[in-house]
Amino acid sequence: MLPKVGETNLSACGEILASICLCPLIGAYYCVKFTGDGIDAALYTASNIQTRCRVNFRRLPKSKPLAVKPTSLESKEPLISPTTGTPTSFLHLPPEIRLHIYRLALGWQAIVQVRTHSSYWGSRPLTWDQTQGIRDDADEPSQTLRCTVGLGGSGLHQLVAPPRHGCVRYGALSQMICGEGYRSPPGWLHREKKVFHSDLMRVCRPVYSEVLDVLYADNTISLFGAQIARYFCRNASPEGLQRVRFVHVAHVIPSDTWDSSSERKSVEGAMRILGDSLPGLRQLDVEVALAYGQPKNPERFWVWLREDVLGQFRGLEKFVLKASVYLPFTPMRSQGWEGWTPPYEPLSSWDDGEYQALKAKATSSDEAVLS
Repeated sequence: MLPKVGETNLSACGEILASICLCPLIGAYYCVKFTGDGIDAALYTASNIQTRCRVNFRRLPKSKPLAVKPTSLESKEPLISPTTGTPTSFLHLPPEIRLHIYRLALGWQAIVQVRTHSSYWGSRPLTWDQTQGIRDDADEPSQTLRCTVGLGGSGLHQLVAPPRHGCVRYGALSQMICGEGYRSPPGWLHREKKVFHSDLMRVCRPVYSEVLDVLYADNTISLFGAQIARYFCRNASPEGLQRVRFVHVAHVIPSDTWDSSSERKSVEGAMRILGDSLPGLRQLDVEVALAYGQPKNPERFWVWLREDVLGQFRGLEKFVLKASVYLPFTPMRSQGWEGWTPPYEPLSSWDDGEYQALKAKATSSDEAVLS
């Protein structure tokens, strides 16, 4: 049955009215969308510029000399117990008890992934013993590092997340590049429940020195990239740098430009600064990742890595090196983080015998034996 002419005209008028009403709404949606994307891009660019300026130019100011004249608090008589007649202040407790109190209040044996703003804190893996501050040779290269690089992250931009896929929005990657553990919530979320190291370090000089031991000597310092390594050595407490014992360093090097003078100078300089700034270093974990593909002249890269980058270290208790090659890949947006994690393979020029010789060289302080 054919529709009447009036019904056809009414239907056409309805479609026209619907189009007239919807077109402004669709235009407004895309206007808001593209405006929001532009604002996000501008904010990201501004944050990136600020971060680079902070890394390249920030320096820890010189410390003021300690006051020689005792303050009024220092000149007071210590508190005396009315029953035993012995001093009862906190500093008169045995050092072991004070250390236990610090660890209960602040936590200890954590992994600190250094950033320019609000470093990440996470627990060490439960499989590590109390004397272990870095990974073992048997552990796989960091999957979190691969995912971070696959998502376009770097040492200056460590907070990454997969792009939205349709209606699915993914959260930021929340694992540490060393140990693969999940990072703890930042302290500023619950300031009333969080005890910061700086809160106790302001009490007095003896407490300041003891808290430095807990902060720097007990924890593993994780450094992502050469720029962050230099930034840490320039801006950390000089007294704290002398106490650092456990360090993890991750270098992501472009496979096609690794031999450029700027890239070599950056990596070599960062490792040299670490060796000079950390006299108490006992355990060193270095992970080198090449992106993407095997390097040009892999034998020459292996020699450069062993001799020029890592050949300076001596007297360590433990040394671990992991070298992997990230392969080119096509991201699979529907699979979230796994879809943005590139596959990897070992470095083609890796030699176990030469690696064991490098370990022996790094863990020995006898120059006669090394020669």
